[in-house]
Amino acid sequence: MKTLLIMTVGQTDVQLVVGGQRHKLDGNTCGTLHDAIRERSWSVIDAPNERSRDLINSLPEGEVKLCTPKLDAVLSFTGDTPPTAALIFETNREGKRDPRMSGEVVEHRLRERGISQVKRVAFLTGTEQLEDPSNDLDAVVRRAVVATLSNAIGQQVGQLNKGDRVLVATTGGLAAANELINELVRLHAVGGPSVTVLEVPDRDRVQGEDVAVPEKFHPAAGYRARWQALSLVEKGNLLGAWGAVSHLEREPGQEWVKVVKWLYNFAASLPNQDCEIEVLKHPRMAVRSALRVELALRAGDIPRAVHGTVAFFESALWDRLKEKTTPHSTKKRLFRLNPAPAAELVRERDTTKLADLPRSKQDEDKKKPFIFKEPDEYGDWYWIDDNEVCAVMLAKHYLGSETLTSLGQAVNKTRDLRNDVAHNEPTPSLMDDARQRMQEAGLWSESDPCSFLSQPLVQNVLKELCVSEPSELLVKLLAEVRRRLTSL
Repeated sequence: MKTLLIMTVGQTDVQLVVGGQRHKLDGNTCGTLHDAIRERSWSVIDAPNERSRDLINSLPEGEVKLCTPKLDAVLSFTGDTPPTAALIFETNREGKRDPRMSGEVVEHRLRERGISQVKRVAFLTGTEQLEDPSNDLDAVVRRAVVATLSNAIGQQVGQLNKGDRVLVATTGGLAAANELINELVRLHAVGGPSVTVLEVPDRDRVQGEDVAVPEKFHPAAGYRARWQALSLVEKGNLLGAWGAVSHLEREPGQEWVKVVKWLYNFAASLPNQDCEIEVLKHPRMAVRSALRVELALRAGDIPRAVHGTVAFFESALWDRLKEKTTPHSTKKRLFRLNPAPAAELVRERDTTKLADLPRSKQDEDKKKPFIFKEPDEYGDWYWIDDNEVCAVMLAKHYLGSETLTSLGQAVNKTRDLRNDVAHNEPTPSLMDDARQRMQEAGLWSESDPCSFLSQPLVQNVLKELCVSEPSELLVKLLAEVRRRLTSL
């Protein structure tokens, strides 16, 4: 396993050892002191536990003894598996404050400790500034600096594989750059090595060894993830919402993540036994199907909305048929019917495939009854043809549902769209045509985005299934999700 250490250095990463104590350099003259150290003989020793509160603003006589307490703490954290390579971000600017020698000293220390693959990148040189207040896009960190950081990180992280790791220790330097570096590392490591961000907390006591620890979870990160997830849910993107927050699933105090997991399980049709949002487990298949269509339309996912619209009719049909059928214990698609179907709706089942019949015979059979009596060996069991025209005939002649019949007739006008979506590349022109045809059939609204639950054809069917306020199904779901994600 390879381990890459990415570290930033600033004024306090290199300290002076005098009289067995370590001293920070005076920040106002740090660059000047670094220039003076370069002119002298210097070496790096282990950081003493004793530290002085006195700042160094001039060098003592003789050889200069330096230490790197933060780096030493990071290397101590790695234990018996030290980094195999290191990337050091430094600044090398003019002026008396810039810690322009810190990267050189840290590299020297790393090589002394047996780490030979060390790369230093100066992201600010000369008189460059981190930000440019005159340009909104560069007001926090200039784009040129971002490019330098990203390219260096991408090059080093790109050499690692899954199973390798990256340790990020942005212990010094400029806070805005450090925050950016942490996120750039996470970005470039997606699908590859694991990332651990380390911090070396400042100690209040005068004596004591510096210790590197994994970064503590910041409450702001949790709330940032909440609003990002909620924003995606509002737009109908349940899968994306889970992708945005799944990394927090095992973080202490982030139990709210389970709400987004319930939505993800619903969208992906995964088991959802512990879900506490009842509508996501509604006993009526049509309710769940209608929600999927409405969410797909919000997300602009026309192919999924087309599939779902046809599936809604089929779900509603079987929600009603289940009230009147008893399934066979072993024979799939065999049912007892209560009440029994009228004789004119039943015929003996011909097992010859419709596709094997001549076209004239196919057209004739499509007009025939649609509830088939199975051979006598099965007793009073029926096979139900719920395809296309037959499904509408079931709704009209057996279930006696005008609302379901009207919906089925509208769906049959657009049913071929499901095949187009399934078997063709869903091009923009094809999707525009699908949207227009769904609107003309009264299945989708003409609003932007389209709506499914607002349509009378849909509402009437759901009301017949004893669903109150069907137009509010998604509104209430989103309100409940919002309540759970905004509560402490």
